[in-house]
Amino acid sequence: MSRGASRPALGLVLALLRSVALFVATLGGAALFLGVLLSAAPGDAADLVADDPALREALVERWGLDNPPWVHAGRLLTGAVQGDMGESLTYRPGQPVAELVRRGAAESAPLVLVALFTTLLVGVGLAYVGAGRVASRRVVQAASAAPVFLIAWLLMVVLNESVFALLEAGAIQRPSWFALPDEDSAFKTALAIGVLAVGSSALAEVHAACEAELARIRSAPYVDAARARGAPLWPHVLLNLVPPLTGVAASRAAFFVAGLVIIETVLHLNGAGAMLWQACRLRDYPLALGLTLAAAAAVAGAQLLGDAVRAAVDPRLRGIR
Repeated sequence: MSRGASRPALGLVLALLRSVALFVATLGGAALFLGVLLSAAPGDAADLVADDPALREALVERWGLDNPPWVHAGRLLTGAVQGDMGESLTYRPGQPVAELVRRGAAESAPLVLVALFTTLLVGVGLAYVGAGRVASRRVVQAASAAPVFLIAWLLMVVLNESVFALLEAGAIQRPSWFALPDEDSAFKTALAIGVLAVGSSALAEVHAACEAELARIRSAPYVDAARARGAPLWPHVLLNLVPPLTGVAASRAAFFVAGLVIIETVLHLNGAGAMLWQACRLRDYPLALGLTLAAAAAVAGAQLLGDAVRAAVDPRLRGIR
């Protein structure tokens, strides 16, 4: 292989190595950060379980609750590599943390993936149809400005009150999802996906990125050449939208994962977000740290995948000159 031909491969390898280093640093930093927060919070798991001072001291020693945060984080990372993250202390006493994390991730992953795909699809569609229109941009920004918890709460109030009024009037039969958020249903899951996809500026950010990129692509010389030849434009548009869309999706992954804690708690969904909230409330350090590690791995993994895709599609991102 010639020296010139090896430069693209070398640039791609270096870009991926930087992403892997960031991935590892993110995992360690997330575990240490939550460990510090939990240690600074008043009370611990032994306070919730034991009333007797002697029993409390025994539990503190057995569970290692008096260890500094970096010891907890180090043990968690070492155990995660070995496939053993310990046992739950108070959320599900005695159950393996790894099993609980897998169960929560299996419930939450489809929610995040569908919400992310919905945001990208709607954002691209709105940008393509209303590119350059100020009114369209402002409508999207207004619809996406409210935080996730506020949108979820308002929708629950409006839906519950409207259905209750119709039921009282005898106009409809009771829906299977009524009343939110107590009844489990596909409608409640769809509502959670919609709120995640739109709330906290998710849709507005995707729409703005797509609109700017579409404007650049439509004025590019290769698009003008394709238009002059009468060739279809959509292959050029789609190919050149991949790097910016991948970057936006990777950057929004952290917001979607964090939004799980809010949306699952508000809508009473049994996923990793609600489990993390309960684990922190019950001072279940191993479970809270295990879930945080899984969330950090998902976010850093999305960034790593996004960097790999963008580096493969766009040679400019490999540091090639």
